[in-house]
Amino acid sequence: MLSLHQIDKAVGTNGTHRETEKQVPISDEKSALVTTELPNSTDALDRLKQARRLLYISHLFSQFSEVAWQFCLILFLAAFANYGSLILVSTYGLVSGITVCLTGSRAGRFIDGSNRLFVAQRFIWTENVSVLIATLFCYILLEKGKTSNDVVYTAEEHPAWSYWFRSRLDGVPLDAVSVTMLIGIHLLGSIARILDSGFVVAIERDWIVVMSKLASPTYGSSSSHSDSCMPDEAERSWLSTTNVTMKQIDLSCKVVAPAVAGFFIAAFDDGTDPRHGGDLSGAAVLVGLVNASALIVEYICTARIYTLIPDLATKAPPRPSSRGNLHEMNLDNPSEIPTIGCGMCKVTIPESLEIYFEQSVAPGGLALSLLYLNALTFGALMTAYLVWRGMRLEAVGVWRGVSSAVGLLGTFAYSLSMKYFRVETTGMWSIAVQFLCLSVSYISLFVVDYNTSLSMLIGGVCASRVGLWVFDIAITQLMQEYIPSDVRGVVGGVQQSLNAFFGLFSFILGIVIPNPEDFPIYVAAGYGSVGLAMLLYTFGIYTRKNLLVVP
Repeated sequence: MLSLHQIDKAVGTNGTHRETEKQVPISDEKSALVTTELPNSTDALDRLKQARRLLYISHLFSQFSEVAWQFCLILFLAAFANYGSLILVSTYGLVSGITVCLTGSRAGRFIDGSNRLFVAQRFIWTENVSVLIATLFCYILLEKGKTSNDVVYTAEEHPAWSYWFRSRLDGVPLDAVSVTMLIGIHLLGSIARILDSGFVVAIERDWIVVMSKLASPTYGSSSSHSDSCMPDEAERSWLSTTNVTMKQIDLSCKVVAPAVAGFFIAAFDDGTDPRHGGDLSGAAVLVGLVNASALIVEYICTARIYTLIPDLATKAPPRPSSRGNLHEMNLDNPSEIPTIGCGMCKVTIPESLEIYFEQSVAPGGLALSLLYLNALTFGALMTAYLVWRGMRLEAVGVWRGVSSAVGLLGTFAYSLSMKYFRVETTGMWSIAVQFLCLSVSYISLFVVDYNTSLSMLIGGVCASRVGLWVFDIAITQLMQEYIPSDVRGVVGGVQQSLNAFFGLFSFILGIVIPNPEDFPIYVAAGYGSVGLAMLLYTFGIYTRKNLLVVP
């Protein structure tokens, strides 16, 4: 991890800043020009350093609480079904994915059209309160599970169709109170996820770009002050350093939070209780306390950053709809209504999606979203699968942490690569490395020996994290550089929707094929999605790298 001293050096201060002068017009009515003094460069850089420190602190609390919540929630959902089915894990992933998919662009338009501080603080409050209520429901269900009796369905007792349906709910509590609580957990968890996605878009795709303008040696001049102009080398360097450090915080939390949570949960549930999860209620209380702490820290830090960077108070107005009111369109002229398909199969293209694909870096974003088809991560399905394979909870947490620790190498690899290559080239080699590493996991499907197969599966997934996170940072920076300011929220929201859309497929498989024995099907699907993403990036971004422009 970089020290704060090393991080701040990247801003580019050399101890000597000259006060220069510029010519600016007083008003539209007066053509006379006056001489005015530029803002103090040292003061701007000092404020930028303070704001970035607060950004890192806020991000640390946000990510630690989010990772701890998501990891524990997976185990809670698995515990509700006595670890015998992936059904609750899959339904939660499906519901939350659909929510993000359907509301991502709306959240993006809210970001583009509202005051930055108002947006950020509303996201923080609502997300954390949703998590707190959801953890309360988890606590109630876990306490209730101590006295509940399991119901086992057999084919002899029910018709074939009924048995198929009920067998997928085997072990899931189906009384009225439990079902209500489970629905509440699904809905509140989904709300928290869309708000977390919106907060990420607001901070990483907008706030950070505005903050980077203060790193420019020409900050304060009329040409550099525009939020829509292409970044200069100082801004690119600041963005690169900040993106890398933010990702290091992400991955550090993914190392520490699951391991801490796994050992803490093991203190409540040692695996000897056949009812599993009956003693996890204490972990639910801890998760709630962590999120309450994160709410306070995030709220204070965000307000302080907004005060330190006055440019955050001004923003370009959101781009007006190019289609206008539907009633004002000439519906008799099909050319005015963007569609895809032919004949009776034409489908109207949502305007937000149209804006997204107008961006020259859209193929890169689409390639990134395809990676969400990949179940070869230490996410919900693979975590539940490894528990089913017999791994202890603390071991799963450790391996998940190891995977993230290996991914940390990717952040250093990105910094090194950016010293010698363009961001487009860095993205190209990183997606190729990920594909090669996951080839090992795919080959594990054909290995008979149990231990060897499991080792290849986990080893390939862990090694692939280097390429994954380098590629993730590369796409983030491409979007920061090439997306105009008036549509950052919309494009970022659509990106989150696409990520969720492709992520739905693995959870749909988990619902249709919930038996953990069928996990190899997920492996094959994930491997193919990464290969497709590599081809899309190669021909959509890398071979066109000299043609990328800001629309």
